[in-house]
Amino acid sequence: MFRRLAFQNKEGLFLIAKFNCTCASLEDFRMARESIRENLHTICPEYSMQLFVAINEAVNNAFFHGINDHKGTQVTLDIQRNQQDLCMIVRHNGEGFTPEYIDCTTNSEMYNESGRGLDIIKHYVDSLEFSASGCEVIMHKKLIISSMGGVIS
Repeated sequence: MFRRLAFQNKEGLFLIAKFNCTCASLEDFRMARESIRENLHTICPEYSMQLFVAINEAVNNAFFHGINDHKGTQVTLDIQRNQQDLCMIVRHNGEGFTPEYIDCTTNSEMYNESGRGLDIIKHYVDSLEFSASGCEVIMHKKLIISSMGGVIS
């Protein structure tokens, strides 16, 4: 569900957009993908495709590595945007992982069928964080607003 909210703060009027989606299976996510893509384009047209790729990788990682077909588990995506930042959070209620043990992909692993998801995410976002439980990935993309109102890359 997508919604836009406007609120006043010390700096002036900010527009905040929020989007939330919960999926119980990869099939649910497949069916929600177009809605997620459209909402990203509405929230942040300048980076929508790159950020969709990052979200897709994070959700796939949650299903393949965190949930592993356990019944009753689900993946939730929260997206929030203000004028300076887009925050995307993917969380699941399955098993987490320990972020300290994640190695960056080496050149010898680049052509493997799997193992590049986190590096793909890192390529498209400005910061990538993990919760202590390993069940939540927090991605941020900084947005610089020009005096003309558009986003500067």
